[in-house]
Amino acid sequence: MSDFKARNENDPLNRTLLNESGGLDPKESLDLTNCDKEPIHIPGLIQPHGVLLAVTQDKDNIIVQASRNTDTLLGIEAEALLGTSMAGLVGASQLQALLERSVNAKESADLQYIVLHIEVGGVIQHFFSIIHESEGLMIVELEPASDDESDDTNDFEWIRTFFGRMKQTASRMEASQAAAEQVKEMLGYDRVMIYEFDEQWNGKVVAEAKEPGLEPFLGHHYPASDIPKQARELYLRNWLRTIVDVHYVPVPIIPVLQPLTGKPLNLSLSILRSVSPLHIEYLQNMGVGATTTISLIHNNKLWGLITCHHYSPKYVPHRIRNLCNFLGSFFSSELYQRQQLDTYQTELLLRTKAARIAGVFTGNSSSFRVIEQLGEEEQTLLELMDASGAAVCYQDKLMLYGTTPSLEQVRELAGWLAGKTKDYTYCTSRLSLEYESAKAYKDKASGVLYLALSPGQQNYMIWFRPEVVEIVDWAGDPAKAVIQENDGVRLSPRKSFEKWRQVVQSTSLPWKELHLNILPQLKSILRGQTENQLRQAEEQALQNARSLRHNEQRYLQLMELSPVAFFMITDDHIVYTNNRALEQMGVEKDQTVIGEPFLKFVQDAYRPAMKQYFFELSRNRSQFVSGRGQFLTADGQPLEMNLTLASVIHGGKPSIMAVLSKGSDTEAKGEAYTSATSQLQSFLTTDSLTDLPNRQAFESELAQKWTDCLRNQESLLLLSVDIDNFHSYNAVHGLKGGDLCIQSVADVLNLIGRHYHSFVARFSGATFILLMTGADAVQAQQLAESVRKGVYDLQIPRDRYEEEGVVTVSIGGLLRVPASANRPSHFIAESEKALYEAKSGGKNRVVIFK
Repeated sequence: MSDFKARNENDPLNRTLLNESGGLDPKESLDLTNCDKEPIHIPGLIQPHGVLLAVTQDKDNIIVQASRNTDTLLGIEAEALLGTSMAGLVGASQLQALLERSVNAKESADLQYIVLHIEVGGVIQHFFSIIHESEGLMIVELEPASDDESDDTNDFEWIRTFFGRMKQTASRMEASQAAAEQVKEMLGYDRVMIYEFDEQWNGKVVAEAKEPGLEPFLGHHYPASDIPKQARELYLRNWLRTIVDVHYVPVPIIPVLQPLTGKPLNLSLSILRSVSPLHIEYLQNMGVGATTTISLIHNNKLWGLITCHHYSPKYVPHRIRNLCNFLGSFFSSELYQRQQLDTYQTELLLRTKAARIAGVFTGNSSSFRVIEQLGEEEQTLLELMDASGAAVCYQDKLMLYGTTPSLEQVRELAGWLAGKTKDYTYCTSRLSLEYESAKAYKDKASGVLYLALSPGQQNYMIWFRPEVVEIVDWAGDPAKAVIQENDGVRLSPRKSFEKWRQVVQSTSLPWKELHLNILPQLKSILRGQTENQLRQAEEQALQNARSLRHNEQRYLQLMELSPVAFFMITDDHIVYTNNRALEQMGVEKDQTVIGEPFLKFVQDAYRPAMKQYFFELSRNRSQFVSGRGQFLTADGQPLEMNLTLASVIHGGKPSIMAVLSKGSDTEAKGEAYTSATSQLQSFLTTDSLTDLPNRQAFESELAQKWTDCLRNQESLLLLSVDIDNFHSYNAVHGLKGGDLCIQSVADVLNLIGRHYHSFVARFSGATFILLMTGADAVQAQQLAESVRKGVYDLQIPRDRYEEEGVVTVSIGGLLRVPASANRPSHFIAESEKALYEAKSGGKNRVVIFK
């Protein structure tokens, strides 16, 4: 026994079956809120149709625990057996046969069986013995062997019949029904049900074989609380559980505590383990006299049960029980394979439909023809996702099919969905619980599946599913599960099994994986139709990446050349410092702070403020923080310093740049600190390639101009300027040539912007923004035409080997007095729509919405 801990520290039969809160306090009464804490694996009791002995695994094999009914079945009092060797009960040779069996079972399928011959009252009796290990002890369970225990003449016929019936079934439901009927025939029970769990562990009877005259349970639903978490854990380990007589009187195990652990004996794998009193009362209220339960498991996940009921006591021999267990294992695997095959065949059909829808886009160059053909394929479009309605937005045309919300509702919803996407898709079956506005049309769209068809998400598809006011037939009313007793309120099984109905609102049928699996096919084909947008998006991403690299180079150069301390912090850890920072913090030359938490150098009292700064910077990358802070040197000495924090991108990740300077620094160093922070602030608001204000600076300017114009009821003009076919220009002239082109265009815009007193910024990639207040329609058109003509007059050749063709820009704009019902982002979106229209019309054009 000395190696017990070493051999069993990873034993699956540990005491973690209780819930995470640590289980039920002995003083705590059991009710609806804590029934999942019931310690059902350590009841200290067994069923009376067998006896249980706990035996040490040392050389003496001493019986240290026994069930009190040994006098009834073995003719020896339990107290008389305690402290004696197992050899005295079964003989040395049979004990040796027991010890040769493996006791290291992790689940009931691993249990070892042997028939023992034991003298009881002078007569040799046969006992069916099951053995396993529990926390260092060998558990021996003995049941009197029945006359037919060794009769296996029917086993082959049953197996052959079962396999044959499975092969003849055409569907998953037919296979379930055949399994229920076969198990009923083998066990001789009155009722056998196949019971499946859903994702929330509620159960449903999907197949049933029963005696005539019994109330049918087929289709009944049961709440998850009927089989709580710890019971499901035991079903994963103990694949077959039997109650011979529901009205049995439990037999205690003595002594209560096992000697190796000082705790109640762990009976997780015990065949005789006593059942929860709550479950017994539940069964008694159903009129059930005996039960057998077989776990249905695949990939170590419990997905269902074969539940067998008999309406009088019934003992089933081990041979038949084990045969049913084997067939249950086969059935579980067979059903999984059938489900996979059904899914595969359905998915093939869906892929054919997806190809037809994709062909509408890829086979037509005309947007009119695409829209026309989509109308012809309306049924295919809906069947593709088993939807009741669909919306397709293509080249700014929104088409609705089937039952859907209104056009305006769909447009608003699409904007919300675009913000929720991951890899251009999003789905939910409870839309109105996530998006408040959807409550108005939950009868049409409680479920949505969104697919963007272009990188900017201007083109998209949405499928709708209606609210399923689902009528669920539960067995019994949970409202009747709590009854008042003299000792207070406690959990009791349902006293009535009349069906009740629970209405599930605001929910659609869930989107199945087989529907989601065809989204990549749709994405890969449909995005090909938006090739121009993809090229623009790729070019913008490339230009943005180059801009980030330029910025990083500026940051690194500033840190290296500055005489003040700089830190670069990513995910709260230091990833870069300059030498001055190491000197300030007293770090030895042969040491490094890279990888250390920055807060390590911050005094405890100042850490909350620093954490708040970090949080604020993470929410707004344009934010810039300055102040005084309390820090620590490497050896723990306090240090008060000037502090500036800025949100930047470093190594492609959101980071924070920290600038520190001692309060006692010389005037020259103080000026250096001021210069460094000013330069850093400039970097944060200017584009590194063009020296124009960047997008963050533009958004700040737009917010201010918006507020002013809204207050003064003055017009606001926003122009989006994009270099035409910039992707192909880059391909010909290379990235450096592309940079020169952007710089040249930026110079023209800057000059024109100054002349018209407008704000000019680089928005992203090859796109610029101009902002002007107080303009009328004539001035707006003049400004846009000046920009278009100014770029054209540069005469930047598109191809260095040809004289014809120069770089041009397309311009889209919005001129309007801001309204309180809108937001600044509305102006950006409308100007981008106008820009798209200008490009669609042939490029080198101006379109301004008013």
